[in-house]
Amino acid sequence: MTDKYAIDSHKLIYHPRRVADLLAVGDDWQRARDIYPIYIEVSPVGACNHRCTFCAVDYIGYQARMLDAQAFLPRLEEMAGLGVKSIMYAGEGEPLLHKYIREITLATKKAGIDVAFTTNALLLHEDFVQETLASISWIKASVNAGTAETYARVHRTKEKDFERVMGNLRRAVEFRNAHGLDCTLGAQSILLPENRQEMATLARRCRDELGLDYLVIKPYSQHKFSDTHQYENIDYSDDLRLGEQLAKLNSADFQVIFRGHTMKKYTEPQE
Repeated sequence: MTDKYAIDSHKLIYHPRRVADLLAVGDDWQRARDIYPIYIEVSPVGACNHRCTFCAVDYIGYQARMLDAQAFLPRLEEMAGLGVKSIMYAGEGEPLLHKYIREITLATKKAGIDVAFTTNALLLHEDFVQETLASISWIKASVNAGTAETYARVHRTKEKDFERVMGNLRRAVEFRNAHGLDCTLGAQSILLPENRQEMATLARRCRDELGLDYLVIKPYSQHKFSDTHQYENIDYSDDLRLGEQLAKLNSADFQVIFRGHTMKKYTEPQE
């Protein structure tokens, strides 16, 4: 089964005109400045309610800075008019911590821009789902363990957060299905020594209990500015077979997207 969501690839094949325009200007910045991105990522807030052991932006310090919604909202129609087609809200912190995230979500969709979220889903409350899910194209939840104990250790939070996240995701799926919404709901996990034995458990729960569309399992990547170096020399050579095992859990409605190709790059010698 191929990755129908193209998570381990890209979607530039759907935008040949924009790609051609960019290639045509080459290194001419004066011409390139008028060619706007198709997709952008926006960090609504710097704060986070977890302190994951693998956090790539720990060097920023989880500052409680928030995007100025009053300044940002008028820019959405401008971005849409210039060719921006989608925005993912994620970034330095947990996007759902922003006190105006609902207004931002609805205004983004109203401007004609697709909306997506990468979130730890702890604040994916029922009222947020009811008000905004119809305006969201996809949500990808960061769930880096298959048990509450390991989840608490990796996310550096309380064990009860694990079941809260599971419940939030299950209710989001139920609401989507009940209202016939076209929103893809999935999860992702970074493969770590602490959780590698729990990926099958997590996949089964995502498929059978939560009803998610997919689970992405991807490698850790060391950010050159990160304070943490705990996983800097992680070796995935013995984990590549895991992808074949997890593929057996795929169904017509659920897919494990094991990013083995990316993991292989970590095992290859660097020139």
